[in-house]
Amino acid sequence: MWDYSDKVKDHFLHPRNARVIEDANGVGDVGSIICGDALRLMLKIDPVTEVIEDAAFQTYGCGSAIASSSALTEMLKGKSLKEAEKITNQEIVDYLGGLPPEKMHCSVMGREALDAAIANYHGLSYENSHDDGELVCHCFGVGINKIKKAVWENHLTTVEEVTNYTKAGGGCGSCKMRIEEIIDEVWVDLEKCGVPRPGHAPTPIPSITITTSTAPATGFSSISTVTSTSQATASVNAAIDEKTKSSPIYDDVKKILEEISQGLGEGSSVELDAISGADVVVKLNGPVATGMMKDMTLGFIKQKLTDGTGREISVTTR
Repeated sequence: MWDYSDKVKDHFLHPRNARVIEDANGVGDVGSIICGDALRLMLKIDPVTEVIEDAAFQTYGCGSAIASSSALTEMLKGKSLKEAEKITNQEIVDYLGGLPPEKMHCSVMGREALDAAIANYHGLSYENSHDDGELVCHCFGVGINKIKKAVWENHLTTVEEVTNYTKAGGGCGSCKMRIEEIIDEVWVDLEKCGVPRPGHAPTPIPSITITTSTAPATGFSSISTVTSTSQATASVNAAIDEKTKSSPIYDDVKKILEEISQGLGEGSSVELDAISGADVVVKLNGPVATGMMKDMTLGFIKQKLTDGTGREISVTTR
């Protein structure tokens, strides 16, 4: 028997905002009745201020799905779209006082519905703007990008955990070996970003020695292309405006970004572009600058900066 918190039981027995918003201007539909869970999230958003004035839902699913949907609507009302975009599935779980591991996918479904509703508000198709990539689990229709995102954001380490969060692998089981491969692939990148994998020795990252070299006045020699660390730092600092340098979090942000950049490897790096209040703008280079890796990297940077500065940080790219 699963152990549900009092708050989960309350939101299941007395769901908030389980209704239809007739004039909703942001509607997100996710899931499938065939697969066991489906959710429609409806938002009424002020087009001038982009504040969510009302939120409601209709869902087909278990008690955890109803409770997660109910909690999400309560969390959304009164928030701006910018604030709403920062809500994670773990925050939904925390709001409810926890969910059984087997029901974590309900919070993930709520977060996906929010993405879909925001895309709809902006006149976009959620399906077209969120490519789920290679279909991994045919039983539940789960793609590789959804699995990668769940592993990255929640630091999942086992197939069972992936199933709890995404349902992938919960059917015939033929995709479990592929899921294990995906978990390993994501953890290689997480380790490069300084996240230790529980129960595993860290993947060795080749050390790079940076030196300067002066060519002889005459003759020919084989000279490696090298960069002076101090020169590179001076060049980056020169490109940063005075407003950014005067930010009280500038030193902390710069240090954290440098540490992250050193751990990325494979031609990837992150540079500080600007700071305005708690909004940090970065420039991503290399493989982490595109696709799913971009979203994952920005999420990781946001968490590191939030933890390191002691304030809620927003991270974007130009």
